[in-house]
Amino acid sequence: METHKQHPMTVKQAICAYAQSEKVKSGLIWICQIAEQVAVMDDPGRQQGAAVLKTLVQMVGDESDLAARITGDHRWHEIGKKVNLALVMIQSGVPQETGFHLTQALTRVTCIGGRAAAVLQENGLF
Repeated sequence: METHKQHPMTVKQAICAYAQSEKVKSGLIWICQIAEQVAVMDDPGRQQGAAVLKTLVQMVGDESDLAARITGDHRWHEIGKKVNLALVMIQSGVPQETGFHLTQALTRVTCIGGRAAAVLQENGLF
């Protein structure tokens, strides 16, 4: 599924990547659940829900950016782009449309976390 050559991951990078992947995965799942709830709300609850959702999306995007910086893995930027597209959907008033982008982000995060777990397992740390 990955389209570019993977570089070897150090144990330190694997630890950081695994921790960040778990954090980002949780956030993405929360966003999907909240987006579905916000989509069926009436105003002003919908506006308040969208405001909370925007904050959560921005936090998850920031965690993805942090992961890219601390691991040196540019695939995190792809995840950040998907999260930003979800934010655009929320800001456009269609939170129910975030699922497509968030599912793509979740798939990418799962790949990174799986690779990190394999490196940790190979080194007897998992």
